[in-house]
Amino acid sequence: MMKKIQFSRFGPAAEVLECVEAPDPQEPGTGEVAIEMILMPLNPSDIMLTEGIYGTIPPLPCDMGREGVGRIVEMGNGVSGFDVGDLVVPITGPTWQSKIVRKTETLIPVPASIDLQQAAMLRSGPATAGLMLRDYVDLVAGDWAIQNVANSAVGTCFAQLAGSRGIHTLNIVRRKDSGAHLLDIPGAVVIEHSGGPSPELKQKVEEATAGEPVRLALDAIAGPATDALAQCLANGATLVNYGVLSKEPCQIYGGHLHFRNIVMRGFWVSQWLQQATPEAIQELYSGFAQQMDAGVLHMAVAGEYSFADIGDAAAHAARESRDGKILIRPE
Repeated sequence: MMKKIQFSRFGPAAEVLECVEAPDPQEPGTGEVAIEMILMPLNPSDIMLTEGIYGTIPPLPCDMGREGVGRIVEMGNGVSGFDVGDLVVPITGPTWQSKIVRKTETLIPVPASIDLQQAAMLRSGPATAGLMLRDYVDLVAGDWAIQNVANSAVGTCFAQLAGSRGIHTLNIVRRKDSGAHLLDIPGAVVIEHSGGPSPELKQKVEEATAGEPVRLALDAIAGPATDALAQCLANGATLVNYGVLSKEPCQIYGGHLHFRNIVMRGFWVSQWLQQATPEAIQELYSGFAQQMDAGVLHMAVAGEYSFADIGDAAAHAARESRDGKILIRPE
């Protein structure tokens, strides 16, 4: 029997997530491998999923997890390019299980030397940050971008990837000390702010950029925080929303759209994975895995918990003052 995390009713994650025993998955078939999972992150989307406010409403009971890292322990017929013992990151869920079976085309191989905590977070944070940096505005060295929740995994990855290309970032955090790690990133400026637009925020941005245009904004909060970013942007800039941590609709002054030609877009990495070719997926993640192994990409971890302590893990992940990702492991 294997262990897995699921929920059978909607509610706060700390109250409804449970570790249960389940039959082991079937033996790997043609083109498949069996994987023993090692570490998995608990993301804000997981918290919102248990509350029934993320994406589509899943049928119950719902098996959890969209990312993590594991080790191949068995291979089916016709498998090439993988060996028993290889570390892999699955791009399809559920992953919060002690053992899973996957087609090899849904796996990202990662270097044997990679930090396991970092590899567990490969699927979502780096890809979300990297694709938003790549696909919406053609930024070059010396350009400016702005983001909120900059101390998050996505925010940290965005600042690191932008900095590696010479792009400057304005990183908004609620507490300046929570963004202290960002100050080591080339071109990163940390700004303390919460809530909606304000003259103080706009002044801080203008002082940091010396009046240079800010052409890209990333919003993970929605609500009035969307408008706070919009006021800092240059005419014709793009604002990308990828999260609703406020659990409110995005709020933006209409004049930003029709007088200043601000473009607003939305992004969800799971949708990109559904639409991208296998070749594009492998190319993207291969690059991120190499950057992670080299230390270019590094995300903070606030704690590890076993499956048996999933309630405590979820409660820790829901804390507003948490600095870093919460990881879970089968044992």
